[in-house]
Order: sequence, then structure tokens, then C-alpha cells
Amino acid sequence: MTAIDRNPSSRRGAWLVLVLGLFVGLMFQGTRHLWDPDEGRYTDVAHEMVELGDWLVPRLDPDRPHFTKPPMTYWAIGASFSIFGNNEWAARLPNALAFALTGLLVFGLARRLRLETPVLAAGIWMTMWGPVIGANAVTTDTLLTLFETLAVFGFFASGMLDPDPTPWRRGVRLMWLGFGLAFLTKGPPGLLPLAAIVTFVAWRRMTCLVKLFDPLGLALFAVTGLTWYVALTWHSPDLLHYFLVHEIAGRVASGEHHRNAGWFGWLAVYPPAFLIGTLPWLGVAATAWWARRRRGERAASLDPAARRFLLLWFTLPLGVFMLAQSRLPFYVLPLFVPAALALAAPLGNWSGTGRKAAVALALATVAAVSLKGVGALANADGDAHRLATELRQQVDLATLDDIVFVDTPVRYGLKHYTGVTVEQVESYPGAIGPEGYVTAETLCQELATGERHLLIVPTRTLEQIQGRVARCPRTLERVGTLRGWTLLRAIPEPTPAG
Repeated sequence: MTAIDRNPSSRRGAWLVLVLGLFVGLMFQGTRHLWDPDEGRYTDVAHEMVELGDWLVPRLDPDRPHFTKPPMTYWAIGASFSIFGNNEWAARLPNALAFALTGLLVFGLARRLRLETPVLAAGIWMTMWGPVIGANAVTTDTLLTLFETLAVFGFFASGMLDPDPTPWRRGVRLMWLGFGLAFLTKGPPGLLPLAAIVTFVAWRRMTCLVKLFDPLGLALFAVTGLTWYVALTWHSPDLLHYFLVHEIAGRVASGEHHRNAGWFGWLAVYPPAFLIGTLPWLGVAATAWWARRRRGERAASLDPAARRFLLLWFTLPLGVFMLAQSRLPFYVLPLFVPAALALAAPLGNWSGTGRKAAVALALATVAAVSLKGVGALANADGDAHRLATELRQQVDLATLDDIVFVDTPVRYGLKHYTGVTVEQVESYPGAIGPEGYVTAETLCQELATGERHLLIVPTRTLEQIQGRVARCPRTLERVGTLRGWTLLRAIPEPTPAG
């Protein structure tokens, strides 16, 4: 094809989108090493699930449960490790597949919106830098984007966006299934598109609002999204307080997670995320707009109802993210879907044959793959493979039971490259503050286990830490220094004779 055909058949367009999604999603997916902290932590929990055979309770190490996120991402990575082995490609495979499937859903949404070039809409999403970078990082957000988009696709399929809505129950139930999977991926943030859906339906026709909350659809959501939470809180009721206070209220109303809090914190995160993340298509759209303006032409536009819904889908979640006190760039990754659909509408009649759009999409694909290639060559301080190599130069890792970080941010990615359990402890209670559901052990408690430990201690606080643990039941031997840390080996106490 030398140009993007208008209104391609569903099957041909879907295959084209799938091939493009898999090509962009899988290229360089296993080239880059895992980067701490996020990629190391997610893969570490997945490794623990596989090794312990416990797929219900996420764990940072065998003794420390980790409930910061629901288990969907850990399940996906753990299953990939079980099938394809412990490698970077397997760690990122779930995101690559989610990326391609989201492209198919964007194609389906574009057809529902009656855009002139549905393939272009999906292509825009799959070559914008935000989704491309997100799919190459081991986090929850690409899977979340898939399930949120599935939920909105179900809403579109229900017919409630049509001028004369006649709700289709299967579409509503698909919507609730998508929201259930999103909730199991990231909790309450997965329901943010529901605010746009409810607002749109109530604004347009209140009688449809009751049909939106279909009993079977709600049951699907409950079984899919809530069963894991119920199972855990039934066994440990205090987890409910942890979920509500630490994970929800703590992120929304306080800066305890230290993620760009404050009234102005969103300015440092979200404008750059959208400015960079919508490249190169923001520039293409601006160029097309300027060319039309000079010629006095009008761009194709969306149906007013569709335009209103896309605006709600983008602005309502963004407003929540701006108000919440925990802010990171990937939080807004799902919002690149409505952004792509909005950009695709005026580009649909960019040229009579669609040749300009096809050339732009081809160049954007090259740029997206090149971006991933450059990222694969990047040298980051958080590269867990490089740190593991540096450790091996000083310590025989085969002689260790665990690697213990003391009063310092932990590098969980070492687990992937060494096979050794990685833990975090504090030299005294409260040294690293409240971290997660279970407080970290103290160093003396860890040393009392009698295992073969390698301690990684900040050099600047070495003397204070040694003074605090002088009465611990182990002798510490200095091994060397590395990156501002001092490496100490715990020497077992001699066994009494007789």
C-alpha cells in the first residue's frame, strides 16, 4: 500500500494494526537491561511468586509482603518468566502484547467514531512516544491502558454514544469486565474513565444511566476486580486500613510518597509528559492545521457528542491526577488514547489519497523504533545488570544467601541478574521510615538469622551504623567500596565445641 486507504475493511485494517503494533512493541524489547527502581521491583516480586509458588501474596522477599499494587502485572510477568525464562525480553513481553492489543482497540474505537482513517488513529497511538516508551518499561501502566481502553470500547459497543441510544447489554458487560481487570491492575485509578462515562450518559440521557449499571456487569466487575482484595482482607482485616489510608488517601491527599507533591508539582510532570509523549504527531497535526489555514480549508471533525466524550475522557482523569499529591509521568499513559483519537480526526482528510498520512505514519514508525533503539543503548545509574557485574568483581555471589541494603534505597533488580534474594533493613526502627504494609526488619534481626549476608551500607553513615549494631550476634568484615557504599560480609559466629 502506498497510502492509507480510507475506511479499510475491518479485517484488513485490524491485521495491519496488529502487525504494526507487534513490530513496534517487540523491537528492542529485550535489549535494554532492567533499570531500578521500578523495573527491578516489579520483576523481583514476579520472581518471588514463581519461586515460592504463592501467586496470591506479592512479596519483595520471602518475609516481606508488598501490597503497593494489585497482582495483575506481577502475574503477567511471572507467567512470562515461567514460559520464556528469566530474561529482559520475557519481563517486557506482557507490555508489548498489551501495546499491540490496545492498538487494535483504538482501531475499533476509531471505527465506532466513524473516523475516515481508523488505521491512522491506531497508528498515531502506536507511534506516539509516550505509549512507545511506556510499553518498553516494566510498570503497570501499559496493562492499565489496555484494560481501561477495553472498558471504553465496551461502552462504545453498547451503543450509548449513538444519537438514538439503545443500550446493548453485552457492551455494558464488556465495559465492566474491562474495569474489573483495570482495578486488579492498579486499583481505583483504573476506574477514572468511568467518571467520564457516567457524566456523559447523565448529561445526555438520564434513563440510560440505570442500564449502565447492569447487574450482571457489576457482578463481572466484582468477581474480576474485587476477589483478590476480599481474599486478602478476609485473612488479614488490617489490610483494608492499609489500602484505604496508605495507598489511596496517602497518594491523593498527602506527599508521603514523595512523588512531586505540592500545588505546583503537576507542572513539572504532566505538561512535559504530554509535550514529549505526543511527538511526533503533535507536530504533524500543527503542520497540517497551518497548511489548511493557508488554503482556507476546513479539517474533518468529530460528531459533537463524540468530541464531548473524548474531552471528558481526557480532562476528568487529568484533573484528578493534577489534584492528587502523588504524580508520575506514566500515570497519564491511558490518556494518550483519547489524545490519539482527537488528533486522528482532523488528519483523516489531510490529502485526497491519504498518501501524506501514510508517509507520516511510516516516518513515525521509524522514529518510534529508533527511539527504542537509542533507549536500549542508554547508560543509566539504575542499570541492575551493571551493578551486578560490579558486585561480582568484589564478591563471590555464589557464597551468599542474600544481599541486604541497610538504610538506603534498595536495588531489587539484582535479584534478576544474580539469583540472590535482595532485602532492605534498617539499622534502628524507623531509620527508613514507614515503607509498605510490613515494616522492614532491623539489621540485628536480619543478622540473627545466621544466613550468609552481604551488607550494602552508605559509606557516609558507616560509623553510626556500626555503632548501633555493635551488639548484634555477628562479626562484620569489610569487603570493599562501591558507588558510595561500603560492602560488609557477615561472618558466622563459631559453633561452640561439644
